[in-house]
Amino acid sequence: MSKEQNIKVYNRAYEYLLSIKPEGVELDNYFYGDSKNFKSLKDIYIQFITSAQNYQRMPKVIKYSQRKSDVSEMLFNYDIQQIAEILPEKLYREFRDRFNVTSNDSSSNSWYKWSRSIVDSAKFLRSFKDASDFDEFVKRFNYNTSSRIALPLLIATRVKGIGFALACDLLKELGYTYYPKPDVHMIDVFHGIGLCEKDPISVFETIERIATDCRTVDDSVTPYKVDKVFWLICSGNFYKENLSIKRHKAALIELLKNEMTK
Repeated sequence: MSKEQNIKVYNRAYEYLLSIKPEGVELDNYFYGDSKNFKSLKDIYIQFITSAQNYQRMPKVIKYSQRKSDVSEMLFNYDIQQIAEILPEKLYREFRDRFNVTSNDSSSNSWYKWSRSIVDSAKFLRSFKDASDFDEFVKRFNYNTSSRIALPLLIATRVKGIGFALACDLLKELGYTYYPKPDVHMIDVFHGIGLCEKDPISVFETIERIATDCRTVDDSVTPYKVDKVFWLICSGNFYKENLSIKRHKAALIELLKNEMTK
């Protein structure tokens, strides 16, 4: 894929997003990370466990955003050192009792998976002194594409339930704008138009190439921004305004396929 084609793909997607966005939506609010909101390890930890439940139907099962007060109480007000000493199986049982969980009791249960992620995330983060220490750690990986890919792979091995794509998601949501989330939407689009293989790492590399090429003409384009442009089109979820429209993924893929043949 040439530089010109990468720029064309991004520009056409951005134009399409402008054409479908609801009235009153300020797109710039979606294109920049929220690192200013993460001032402590506690803040970072909360993003870890938030991203850990952002898998398939888990958010609808766990409903963490609605149960934050209860979860905070159960997790010692997010005291990482104490959480790291909890047995995941014990926490899982407490969740079942607290929230009247009636789904099958198994290791594939969403609550069980999240319990493992909660404890593993605390074990991973307790080695850092503070948020600045964690920030310096992340930035050490920002050397090139391969080193950036290495960090979410490392997190995925240390925190059960957080795979490569979810690890990218949490880094992205922590404000590291050189991380996209190579989720199913990104895989469907970029593989669908023939830019990459059908796997998260290949998609990650593709998004980074598009962002790098686009920055030669627009220095505001980051992998984070590319991710958001395509994700908003594919999901139709303008969450900052609490607005949802129909999904436009199929239409976008068809549009980009046609553009690439011109």
